[in-house]
Amino acid sequence: MNHTAASHRTPADDLQIIVDHWQHMRALIDTTQSTDPSSRADYLRRLDQHDRHETANLLQHAQQLVTRIDQHGRVQYECARCDYVGEGRAHLPRGDRDAVVLGERPVPLRLHVVDACRAVEAALCELADQVAAEIQRDTVKPLRRPIPGDPIGLQLAMLATRDENDPARWRFNLGDRSAIRAAEWLAARWRGDDGPCLPLHSAHRAQIALVAREAARRVERTIGGTVDRFAVPMDRPCPYCGSGLTLHAGGGEDDTVTCSGPSCEAPVGLVDGRRTWSTAEQLAALQRDLDTAEQRRKRAEARARQRAAVRSRQNAAA
Repeated sequence: MNHTAASHRTPADDLQIIVDHWQHMRALIDTTQSTDPSSRADYLRRLDQHDRHETANLLQHAQQLVTRIDQHGRVQYECARCDYVGEGRAHLPRGDRDAVVLGERPVPLRLHVVDACRAVEAALCELADQVAAEIQRDTVKPLRRPIPGDPIGLQLAMLATRDENDPARWRFNLGDRSAIRAAEWLAARWRGDDGPCLPLHSAHRAQIALVAREAARRVERTIGGTVDRFAVPMDRPCPYCGSGLTLHAGGGEDDTVTCSGPSCEAPVGLVDGRRTWSTAEQLAALQRDLDTAEQRRKRAEARARQRAAVRSRQNAAA
C-alpha cells in the first residue's frame, strides 16, 4: 500500500501503517535481509543451503582437545567444538548440544527489531487500555438469579453474551492484545465507528495522534532501514547492572548493544570502555536475559501487590 507523506498523514493513516507493516516487522526479527519478496526468497534458499552444510558439520567432526580448569582447580580435557571428551577421533556432539537445541546455534537476531516491536506494541496496548478505561462502557450483565422460562431474563442473557463478545470491545487482559488489534481499535475510535464506547475527547485524540505518529515512524525506520548508523535507547535496563542499554544499528553494519554502566560485569567484551553485545549468540543471550529479568520483575510486583492486599484486609479488619 502506498502511504501519504509523513507531514500530511492523519493519525488514522499512521495507525494503518502499523497494521499494514506489522508482519514485515515480525519477519525482520530473524533475518538481516530486505523484505522484498524476490530477495527474501533468494535469501531463504541460501540460508537453507547454509543450514544443511552446518548440520553436516555438526553431526560429526574431529575432536579438538583443550585443557580447562574447573571451579575446584582440577584439570579437564574437552572438545572445543562440543565439550565431548574421548579418544580424539571423529564423533557425534553431546546430546544436550544437538543442533536443534534452542540457543546452541547462532541466529541472525536483529535485536533493534525485537525492541522496536516490543516498544510499539506496548505503547499501543497501554494507550488502548487507558482510552478504553475512560470511554468504553461496562458489559451488560445478565440476571444473577434468572427465573426459569422467563423470556425477559433469557433476552437479557443473550444480550449480555453478544455485548461481551462484541468485536468492537477492547479486551484489557484476555483475547488479542497485539499491536495490530490495538491500532485497529484506536483507528475505529478515531473515526467514530459503532461500538460500546463514548466519543473521544480532545485529550484522547491528542494522545492517539502523538502515539500513532511516533509508532509509525519507528515502524517505517525499522522496516525501511537507514543509510546512517543510529542509536536508540532500549526501554529495558541492563539485566546485569540495571544501567541503560543502547541499540546501535544501520549503516550497513551488524547490530550491537552497549551498556552505560561504568562497572557493568556482563559476560561480553569492552568496546570504548562499555560492555558491548555484538555477535548473534551474544544478542540472543541478551534477549533471553532481558526476558528472564522482566519475568522476575513481574513476579516481584505480583508478590508486592499480594502483600499490599493482605495488609489492606488486615487494616480493614482491625
